[in-house]
Formats: sequence, C-alpha cells, structure tokens
Amino acid sequence: MRRLLLKTVIEPEWNRQVLAVISQMQPHPVYITNADYCHLQTLQSIRDAGISVMCFYHDVSWKDRPGSRFSDCINLFDLVSTTRQWHAPEFKAAGAKAVSVVRFGFEPAVHRPVEPTTQDISYYGSDAALIATCEGQRREDCERLLSGGDGLRLDIWGHRWNTLLPSSPVRPHWRGRDAQEQEVPVIYVCTKVALHWIAWEKKDRDPAMRAGDQHNSRTFQIAACGGAMMLAQRTEEHRSFFKEDEEAVFFSDVEELRDRLSWWLDPAREDRRRSIPCAARRRCLSEDYSYGPVVRRFLSHFDLPACP
Repeated sequence: MRRLLLKTVIEPEWNRQVLAVISQMQPHPVYITNADYCHLQTLQSIRDAGISVMCFYHDVSWKDRPGSRFSDCINLFDLVSTTRQWHAPEFKAAGAKAVSVVRFGFEPAVHRPVEPTTQDISYYGSDAALIATCEGQRREDCERLLSGGDGLRLDIWGHRWNTLLPSSPVRPHWRGRDAQEQEVPVIYVCTKVALHWIAWEKKDRDPAMRAGDQHNSRTFQIAACGGAMMLAQRTEEHRSFFKEDEEAVFFSDVEELRDRLSWWLDPAREDRRRSIPCAARRRCLSEDYSYGPVVRRFLSHFDLPACP
C-alpha cells in the first residue's frame, strides 16, 4: 500500500506539509534528513523565500539511490552534511555549495544507564546482544561465528533476519522483531557484550558500500548506555573515539571476534569487562559525543546563536 501511494499521495503531501509549516513558522534555517521525498520545487520555494536549507545525509550510498531524491537536488542545499570523509569530494563534485563532515552521536535522554528489573534480566539477559538489520558482512560473520555451536547466548534484534534459511544457525538467536528505542539501554544493561558492525561491505558491487562507514550512531549509543562492553569492528575512527581494550574492544575478522568473546566472557575477567563500559560512558560525557556539538556546528555555519 505504501509503495502504491508513495508517488501519488505520500510524497506530494509531505512536500505540502513542509511548505505549510515553513510558511507558518518562518524559520531561519530548514533542516532536512536525507531528502528522500524532497521535490526540487519545494527546495526552490524555500530558497525563494530567503530561507537557508541544509541536508544531513546519513546513508552510505547516495548517487542515484533508489527511493531518494538527494542526488537530484544536492545543488539546492546551502549546506550538506555527512559522517563520511570520502563523501565530501563526491558531494562537492556533484554541485554541493558547502559540505560539513561530522560524526554521529547519542541522545542523552535515551542512551543512559538504567536499573534493570528482575523481569528485565529474565527477558533480555544474554552473553551478547546485537541490535542491527540483517545485512552482508554482519550476516556472514554471525553465520560463521555461530556455526561452531559453542553455546554462546546471543540475542539478535532487528529487521530481515527472518530472510535467513530455517537451517541457519543464526535464526534461533533472532528475537523475532526490532528493538524499540526505549528498550535499547535495557538490552545493553542486561547483556555482557554488545556486538557492533558498521555498514562496510568489502565484497559489495557498489563502490560506496565498499568504502562504507568508519562508525555509526550505534557506536556512541552503546557506549553512552554504560551497560555492555562494546565489541565492534576495528576502524581508525572507532579507535580514535575509544581506547582499545580500555573503553571498547575491537575485532577485524570472525576468528578474532570468537577469540575476544571467549576471552572477555571468562568469569575470571568479569570485573575488568565491567570496567570497560563504565570508562566508555565517561569518555562519551567528557568528550560530549552527544549530538549537541554537531547541532551547534550547523548553527554556526548559518551564523545563528546556540546555547552553550
């Protein structure tokens, strides 16, 4: 139903409501995420009204991406923002007026330590948890990790894991649904290790996916919750945000992932393992890895004031 109505009803209505709200509010800048539904006429109308407009594009693939109008209207934004360094020259070559490379972040009101109930521990408790969509590298790595049958208590939350074959060793670990946002800190406080793969598909035909991410929003969400030890893909950006083996633990392949899980889940290292998420949360707060500095950077670009 959504696919049938997208072009005829949903997109026109989205653009109509955007222009109606702008007309009523008369904002200084207009902030748009990804611009999937954005008509060229809508952006031109905003600019004709003398209002600046920016786009924070947060997906990996961008050029002529199905379902997205971003690449068609990139030259109409006063500022385009991305979290990937390699996007910047590509956006500029495509006609972007200005490009800002920022990081992802966490939301302090959501991603924070919580006190689990007995019911929470019973329902969410596990050795390791993964909150992610079933995609390329993480799917392949999970298949290989669990094929050994070493008894790892792994809970997987997210979309499309039901597309795996019934014989897949991963299927029994899928909880049957995605995690709701308010569940995220509860899941992380009830598990020992939070597994984390970014969107970096080294075998993909799309060169954008082969370039991929160096970090994503989950990088900071896991750390800010302060409950589970983050065990993430090793990238230069991950290592710049968190000290390896002190504030987070990293892996480069499945063999190292399996070894790290075995080592850190050893009861003899429980105290040391528990110290890592505490240190990661302290780093999140001391460096302010929330979205606050990112938003202030956007406002600064438009010479607008921001709260300290």
